[in-house]
Amino acid sequence: MRDLGAVKRRLVREAIRQNVERPPRIRLKAAEMQPRTVLPLAAASFLIVTLVYLSMPSALVSRVSVASTQMARGSGAIEASPVADRDTAAGTRLPTPQRLSRAVLPLAVKRIVLDPGHGGTQGGATSDSGVAEKEVTLDVALRLRRLLRDDSFEVLMTRETDVTLSLERRTAFANANHADLFVSIHVNWIPLRQVRPLETYFAGPTDDPRVLRLASTENRDSGYSLAAYRSLLDKIYFDARRDESHALARNLNDSLYRSLSEVNPGLENRGVKTAPFAVLIGTEMPAILVEVSCLSNDADVDLLTRADYRDRIAMALLKGIRSYARELDGVGGKRS
Repeated sequence: MRDLGAVKRRLVREAIRQNVERPPRIRLKAAEMQPRTVLPLAAASFLIVTLVYLSMPSALVSRVSVASTQMARGSGAIEASPVADRDTAAGTRLPTPQRLSRAVLPLAVKRIVLDPGHGGTQGGATSDSGVAEKEVTLDVALRLRRLLRDDSFEVLMTRETDVTLSLERRTAFANANHADLFVSIHVNWIPLRQVRPLETYFAGPTDDPRVLRLASTENRDSGYSLAAYRSLLDKIYFDARRDESHALARNLNDSLYRSLSEVNPGLENRGVKTAPFAVLIGTEMPAILVEVSCLSNDADVDLLTRADYRDRIAMALLKGIRSYARELDGVGGKRS
């Protein structure tokens, strides 16, 4: 194989020398040097060089290309590509780069934005008895804010009263304040009244018809323009924050189910899922949306009217956030 490479290199050198450095000595008068005579000769020379070039091994082609580039830049010395040499010597491709470990860049969760779902004219779901989602989410968020501040976190809220706020403004608020985490609190409503699901979402695609209907309902008042649609789609599929959002969602969902199932044995843990919620897609930090209860189930509604149950929800969310923060810092880590 080494001899074959040497032969090919020699053929290239001879073809270049004969057709470029020393043009064929064809004794023609100037008047006879017509395009129909010169062009066939040039085409034949180019064809020979091209055929030989295409038949060379890829490693040799790489070295010739690098050398040509260096000469064009006036570097003087011609150096072979170290990557090409290493690949040739090893006979295998370089290993695929591995994902960077969290431990390399230790981070801390300091500032959290809480987003009480809906509000104002965007009331969200309402139970048969008149319990409104927008009221429950705000009450739980205020309780959670107090707990988080007592635990030395900095907390901001997208709304603190019953006001109408588009999804775009909610995400813009979190981004402008450089939040480390974004937690959007909601209460579910589904046609199957006997079901009492608990589920937590992070941004991503889904083919679940029920989840798509839910996302469509939540995104109805997004406030995003058509011009922003493409960038939102790109974030759904290629967002680098998805791993951290997934970890945050898992911690919160686990903490909620452990705590709430103690007093709500009929609770169904549907786990962590992806969904194209606009309020999550537009954020620049790990972001999750949690459905803490279900207003279509009468038993859940009865629990939600109790202050101690709302306290339990807020405490479970605190524990989930705290667990994620410790995970991010490392076991035994301490927030700075």
